[in-house]
Amino acid sequence: MEGTPGLNGQRRNAALLSGRLFYGWIIVAAVFFTTATAAGTIYAFPAFFDSFSRDFAADRFEISLVFAICECIWFSTGFVAGFLADRFGPRPVVVIGSAFMTGGLVLAASATSIDMLYVAYGAGVGIGGGMMYVPSVSVVQRWFNRHRGLASGLAICGTGVGTLVVPFLATLMIDNAGWRTTHHFFAFGVLAICGMAGMLLIASPREICLAPDGDPHGPEAASQPPSGLALGQALSTRAFWLLYVASLVSSASVFITYVHLVPYALDGGISAQNGITLVGALGIAGTVGRFLLGGMADRLGRRHALALMFASLTAAMIWWLLAPPTFVSLMIYAVAFGAFYGGYITVLPVLTMDFFGGRRISSIIGFLYTSWAVGALGGPPLAGFLYEATGSYFYAILTGSLFMGMAAAACFAIREPQHKY
Repeated sequence: MEGTPGLNGQRRNAALLSGRLFYGWIIVAAVFFTTATAAGTIYAFPAFFDSFSRDFAADRFEISLVFAICECIWFSTGFVAGFLADRFGPRPVVVIGSAFMTGGLVLAASATSIDMLYVAYGAGVGIGGGMMYVPSVSVVQRWFNRHRGLASGLAICGTGVGTLVVPFLATLMIDNAGWRTTHHFFAFGVLAICGMAGMLLIASPREICLAPDGDPHGPEAASQPPSGLALGQALSTRAFWLLYVASLVSSASVFITYVHLVPYALDGGISAQNGITLVGALGIAGTVGRFLLGGMADRLGRRHALALMFASLTAAMIWWLLAPPTFVSLMIYAVAFGAFYGGYITVLPVLTMDFFGGRRISSIIGFLYTSWAVGALGGPPLAGFLYEATGSYFYAILTGSLFMGMAAAACFAIREPQHKY
């Protein structure tokens, strides 16, 4: 594979382009469009909530389980995708992932039961998303050092932009063409955008004789492996498992918000359009947070920045718990939560690179994100169960607040590494 003419030709083109523009920024743009399309598609799920519930006579627990299964498989697949990206490069993994997600969306469009949705969103959208997300996010870390937080923030801004744009597009299309046609449209978009963006990915600047940030590198650099720990070495550290616990409990809280914020708003008498506006606010604030907080973490220290973001997310969830269920109070919550969540998902892979290096960064990030699989599978269904049992979201939001507080405590307990990569 390494010696194929097509791949060598792309590397020559990339090297020529790097004379005018560091190719790392092309990588950032490709990852931006990949995450915007893939994450935007799954975070548009609340727009389909009522349609699924009506057409399949399903309650909130059953509908929440569709999203939970999808996200669980998404992040579980990330570990395998990370290993494959370290072995074969990110390009083929991302392109194959786009085909999986496309197939899942087409299957969902023809679903005749809630069980078919479980399969379509799990085996299709979930596997495809995992194959695209982890290799894309990981590859950015290898291309930057001094500006790693900024570059990661810009790349993962795609998630925020997708969360802003795609739910509104989904709502508009559902109202005018129905949810099945909307799924077909999204399937085409994923295949076209993610497939093309994936073709632009190159695993490391060493492959075009550059160092991170575009610094010059001798031709011999291409044969030298990146520095850092192997997966087994990373798993033997205290820092990894504290990050894992923080990611697990925080992800449960995150997905409670993304799945149940709109139904909570509807229960409070807020219109469906304003409910989707709250999801858009999460996306806008998340975009700003990814950009500003990612760059801020480069200057203030990434470990402390991540711990403060968890603490701020805890405070935001306490606001959601105690504030009246008005549109204004929920908008305040959406903006605060979205901003700090955007900073969190930007800094987490950057901090992982700082601690463990680039040698097996895709595998390490992929394993770390299996914690999100557990959180995704547990958080939204737990919230749905507590709602069905009590007729209120109070205990669901309280549980999410406690989880986020645990994440902050775990992150504050992490010590600075003796050596940063």
